[in-house]
Amino acid sequence: MSSSPLIYISADRTDDPQALAQLIKAVIQAGAVPVTNHFAGGQAEYDWPLYRQLIDRCDAFAILVGNTYGQLAPTGESFIHREAVYAKSKSKPILAFLKNARLDHMPNHELQRLKTLHKLMMKETFKYWTETADLLNGAQTLVREKFPANKSEAAAMAAAIPKPQAAFAADVMPRFDSMKNWPMRFSAKVFAHGNCHEVQRQVEMDWQKTFLSIAPLLTSPVSEERMKSLLENYVLENFKAQFQRQIQDAHAVADMRVHELEFQKLKAYLKGLGLIENVASPGTVLRAYWQLTPEGERYLNRLLTN
Repeated sequence: MSSSPLIYISADRTDDPQALAQLIKAVIQAGAVPVTNHFAGGQAEYDWPLYRQLIDRCDAFAILVGNTYGQLAPTGESFIHREAVYAKSKSKPILAFLKNARLDHMPNHELQRLKTLHKLMMKETFKYWTETADLLNGAQTLVREKFPANKSEAAAMAAAIPKPQAAFAADVMPRFDSMKNWPMRFSAKVFAHGNCHEVQRQVEMDWQKTFLSIAPLLTSPVSEERMKSLLENYVLENFKAQFQRQIQDAHAVADMRVHELEFQKLKAYLKGLGLIENVASPGTVLRAYWQLTPEGERYLNRLLTN
C-alpha cells in the first residue's frame, strides 16, 4: 500500500473508542493508510514532538470530534485541537468529522471551547456524523475528493463493502425513476430599454437535472442558502430565455430567486424520500446544515455513472 495516502487520525480515545475504531477501518476501506497516536490520558506522557513528526509525514489529516472537547493539554486547549491547528499551519488537506448531537449537558466553558473547534474545522472539508456507520460513507467520499489519483483503488475497495441498498432500490428508486419534471416558481429582474422589470415564472425543471444541480455539493454539509443559490444559478443558466420572453426586447436577466415555499416543498420531498438529512438540531453548536444521506449518495452515484 506504499502508493496509498497516509492519513493521520486525530481523536480523543477516551471519548468514543468505537467511533475511532470505525473511522480507522473506514479509512483503510477507502484505500488510504491510517496513522494515529495511542495516547489515552494517564497511561503515558503525550509526546508532542513525536506526533508533530507523524503529522508532517502524512499526506492528510483527519479529525474525529465526538461528544466532548477532548482532554486538555498543559497549554489549555485539547490535544486534538492542538493537532488540528498544527495540521492547518502545515497546509495539510483536512478531513473533519463532527458529531451531530445534543450538547445541553456540557458545562458552558467546555461548550464554548467545542464551538471554537467546530468553527475551525468548518473552514475545511467536513462531514457531520451521528452513528458510527456514518463514518464509513464519509471517509470514502472525502478520501476520493482529496486524492482523485487514488480513486480507482478506493472504488475497488469500497465495492467490496456490503451496502444496505436493496430496500432503497425496491422502495425509493421507482419513485425517482417515475418522475419527469419538478415545477418550481422563480422571480428574476429582466432588463429592457434601461428599465428593470420583476418577472415571475413557473419553471418545469427536469427532475434528475434538478437533483444533480445541488446534490454533488451535498456530499458535505451545506446551508439552506447555499442550496437555494445552487438552484438559482442552475435556473439562470438554463431558463434565462423563458424570463426574457416575458418582456419585449429584453437583453439581460439577473437576481434569480426561488420562492421560499417552493424551495421548502422540494427540501421536504427530498427529506421525506430519505435523500437528504438535517445535520444540526436544537441544542447543537452549529446552525442548520443539510447533506446527502447514504441513500442519497447512492442515488447520486447512480445518476453520475449512467
